[in-house]
Amino acid sequence: MLRRILAYSVRLATSMRFKPAMLRITVHQDGSQCLLELAGRLCGPWVGETERAWHSASCSGKEIEVDVREVTGVDGAGRELLAAMHRAGARLIAKGVWMTALVEEVIGEQSFDGNKRDRRRRNPSQSQESRIRRDRK
Repeated sequence: MLRRILAYSVRLATSMRFKPAMLRITVHQDGSQCLLELAGRLCGPWVGETERAWHSASCSGKEIEVDVREVTGVDGAGRELLAAMHRAGARLIAKGVWMTALVEEVIGEQSFDGNKRDRRRRNPSQSQESRIRRDRK
């Protein structure tokens, strides 16, 4: 009996590990602003879908905010997409220790090992603080 339960537990853990990640992408528009709200895992095929939503005609030419407060995981491609969004002028909204640290690392404010980076800004008139919003709730 114990052997059967253990075998089932191993099969269940293995099947759960390889389940496809999900991401909900919600686009909110308000005049000259476009908010991309992401929830789930920003990885795999969802990175391309997020990039398509970002480049969509509905967000073209608008001030863009990317809400990553409900993101639970990011792979290398997702990290690169967040960095590209930031370089293009998008404001990243983060919550929690992990996601705030990831966003700070992506935008070049802090390296992943905790050391502050000296980095030349592309637009010196715009402060870094205006490009990231930390949710303090």
